[in-house]
Amino acid sequence: MIRITDGRYIRHVYGIPVVADIFRATTNIVTMLMKGAKEVVPVDNVNAAYILQKQGYILFGENNLQPIEGFEHGNSPTETYGLNLEGAKIALKTTNGTQAIVSAGEGTLIGSFLNITSLARHLRNKEVHIFPANLRNGVSTEDNEFAYALTKKILEPGSNIDVNLQRARNGKGAVLLKQLHFERDIEFCLQLDVTEIIPVYKEGRIVKME
Repeated sequence: MIRITDGRYIRHVYGIPVVADIFRATTNIVTMLMKGAKEVVPVDNVNAAYILQKQGYILFGENNLQPIEGFEHGNSPTETYGLNLEGAKIALKTTNGTQAIVSAGEGTLIGSFLNITSLARHLRNKEVHIFPANLRNGVSTEDNEFAYALTKKILEPGSNIDVNLQRARNGKGAVLLKQLHFERDIEFCLQLDVTEIIPVYKEGRIVKME
C-alpha cells in the first residue's frame, strides 16, 4: 500500500516514510551525499545549528528562501554541486523540509527526482508512506507531483512522469524561485536519475543507505 499525507501534519507513519521537499531541501541532501558528505543533520532551529558548527559541522540552510546569518552556505543544490564535500559533516536548517524529516522519524528516506528510480526500486512491494513537505501557507505543486510520480514508478517501473515534471516546473514553488533568481535550481531539481544514492535518516543524521 502507498499512502500520501501532507508533510505539515505528520501524526502517524505507516510503513516506510519518504519525505520530499523538491525545491529544495531533499534535492540538496541527495546532492550533498553525491558530493561526498559523510552525514547531514537536519535541525529545526538555528541555535542547534550553531552548536554543531562549533563541533566542525558546515552549516547550510535558509529561512523562507533567505540566507541565515552565520551559515556558510544557503540551500541551493546548484551551489552544493560545485563544492567538494568529501567527508564533510553538515547541519541543514530549512523552512519546511528538515522539520518534516524529523517529524517522520527514524528510517525516513529522502526523495528527489535525482534518485527517483533507485528509490522506487527499493520501495517496490513494500508499504510506503510519502510525505510532501509542502509550504507553511499551502500545498507545494512540486512536492505533490513528486509523490504522484514516485507512486507511478513504484507500481509501474516504466511509467512516464513527464507530465509531473512539467507541472512541477510551472507550479507556485518554481515561481517563487524565479522571483529570487534561482532559475538554475529549478532545472537542477527536476533532473531525473542523476544518482542511485538513497539517503536515510538514522539516529538523528542522514547518511547513504548501505
